[in-house]
Amino acid sequence: MEHVAEAEVDDVVRGALHFGSGGGGDPYLGQQLLAAAVRRHGPIPLMTPQALDPDALVLPVVSAGAPYALIEKAHSTLEAETLRSAVETRTGRTFAAILPIQLGAVNVAVPLVVAAELGLPCLDSDLMRRTLPSIDMTLLRLSGHPVPPITVVGGAGVVAEFSRGEDTVLGELVRAVMPRLGLVALVSAYRVTARDCAGLGAARSISECARIGAALAAVSPSLPGGYEPYLRACGGRLLCTGTVAEVVQHSTDGWPRGVVSLQTSGGFVRIDFQNENLIVSREGTVLATVPDLIGLADANTGALMQSTDLALGQDVHVITAPVDPRWHTPEGHAMVGPRAFGYAVDPVPFDGVAAVASA
Repeated sequence: MEHVAEAEVDDVVRGALHFGSGGGGDPYLGQQLLAAAVRRHGPIPLMTPQALDPDALVLPVVSAGAPYALIEKAHSTLEAETLRSAVETRTGRTFAAILPIQLGAVNVAVPLVVAAELGLPCLDSDLMRRTLPSIDMTLLRLSGHPVPPITVVGGAGVVAEFSRGEDTVLGELVRAVMPRLGLVALVSAYRVTARDCAGLGAARSISECARIGAALAAVSPSLPGGYEPYLRACGGRLLCTGTVAEVVQHSTDGWPRGVVSLQTSGGFVRIDFQNENLIVSREGTVLATVPDLIGLADANTGALMQSTDLALGQDVHVITAPVDPRWHTPEGHAMVGPRAFGYAVDPVPFDGVAAVASA
């Protein structure tokens, strides 16, 4: 893709739901934010890191905070301009492009919107190759690149900056200031050049969202093999199908956490989530885990769902798909495997075999 025009908006956001793995924010909000930006500013240019001067600085951008607050209080041009100004003042240099930090319905849309508002191109790249809940959970950090400095800009243009510290402490500090910033903020971290992005090899992220989103639009849930366009596009498989029997959730540090129980013909299937779906198990047997992608599709419409939006009695398919293989290293598992989220479970890498349970 060379740009994101209005015709591509739905596919980009729809495909980002796949990488959201049951989280990633409200797709309707992402679609509306992105469509409005394209209408105001025109198609948003996409660039590869190789098209820039290797030493050019790029501005990593992610939307942070409580998803329910963002619905009521979307980011403004003031935040985008303040974020760029604050980081450019600190570095003494201007930015050549915007860089998405993660993929998800909101955090694909927001960097594209920021790029449009600032008159910059957006890199067709990202730092996670999926959605993860913390700014230090990136392939860039996995390669040894430091997270700080971190700049956080709230809705009134209030700026908080953190220049050094351990990753876990910095994450706690960012979460600590969020209530004072209205629970919603634009955040930038890392000092990233085009050379860093090119070396990371995480290319065509937004293009992949559009490709997978188009395949999702072609799903025919009522027909045999109706999910094949999507499964072929993402390399995934249908793990099981069931009916939502219970959804238990609460919010901690602004993160929705909980458990979904599905009644299937093979017994109850449990899905543990913290923002994103992390573990699928059936009667004590673990079937799939983070870092691989675990999605939930409405069996009647084919639409991918956020776990927090599921309703009792809803029929859903559980679909798993592979993730960037760098996450399936000992270091990757230590950073984003089940144990990193507090579960005494070993990772179960995606194997692509046939479904294990059916409705």
